[in-house]
Amino acid sequence: MTINPTFTMDSRAVLAGLDFADLARGMRAQAQSYGLDIPEDTAARLVVEVRDFGCMQAEAHPDGSTIRLRAALPDRLQMLQDSFVAQLRDLHPQAADALRWQGGEAAGALPPNVHFTTVQSVTPLGRSFVRVKVQGGDLSGFQDDAIHFRLLLPPTGAAAPEWPRLGENGATIWPKGDAALHRPVYTTRRICHRTGEMEFDLFVHEGGRATAWARSAKPGDQLAIAGPGGGGIPAARKLLIYGDETALPAIARTLDSLPADACGAATVLADGGAACGYPLSTPAGMTLRWLDRREGDALAARALAAWPLNRDHFLWFAAEKSQAQQLRKAVKDVQADPGTTYIAAYWSKS
Repeated sequence: MTINPTFTMDSRAVLAGLDFADLARGMRAQAQSYGLDIPEDTAARLVVEVRDFGCMQAEAHPDGSTIRLRAALPDRLQMLQDSFVAQLRDLHPQAADALRWQGGEAAGALPPNVHFTTVQSVTPLGRSFVRVKVQGGDLSGFQDDAIHFRLLLPPTGAAAPEWPRLGENGATIWPKGDAALHRPVYTTRRICHRTGEMEFDLFVHEGGRATAWARSAKPGDQLAIAGPGGGGIPAARKLLIYGDETALPAIARTLDSLPADACGAATVLADGGAACGYPLSTPAGMTLRWLDRREGDALAARALAAWPLNRDHFLWFAAEKSQAQQLRKAVKDVQADPGTTYIAAYWSKS
């Protein structure tokens, strides 16, 4: 097995007293649930690849187990550390607390995937979106294989916000209680690495904390973000895409990035359908269908009807949680091949 040569950064640790078989069992189950590749799985070694993002390598050790994380960039390595510590905490909380990385950032430091940017503009887009342009920070990790990130919005009126810090075990410690940050996920719509500028589109809806922020945001304001996170643009050329308003920016980014010979269909749900005014364009071989939310919102049912007839297409779905759960269960029941679907809950009614 050959490790991606671009994964030049790493963190290593010895997990004393943690049986390798137990560690591998938990990592294997997690990888299978997310459709991740497992290029090596033996009695003494397990390797899990997060596609082009990085990899996790666990091995048997005389004192228990070892873990090695590899990635191409500091922010991606941090994402792997956070993910691994969360997995380990479910398996063995004491081992998670005792974990100490060799080569990692110092405890108390700002996580390398937290960036401070400056708002350049906030522009209306269609009837229900605004486009926000920011600049600053090291955004080199925002590529086609990592298009999502989190806004970090302090509590209203916080004069001196508390930002996340690294714990002794390398995991991100988020402020809690009255200092807790609002951390909604958004999609990088456009990015220019030369100028350090990034644009993202924010769905405006009543009661949303991000909406309240966007309505008052102005050029020169500071905006903290965390990322990039998982979820990139599918490499497939045949796709079935389904999503509602919350998924429109991710759908637009995906459609814009598809090759000219891509084919399939995109079905989009929004108040007023195409009249919502959000710009979408498709390759010649892709059809685009707008649905008006006032006529029903059964996106999962539509996907379940179309996908069995087009199993050679990549299935991309993002909408309300119960809809995503319904579709995810159906896909699991037919044991779809890993890496052939992306099914995400972008919001919840509850």
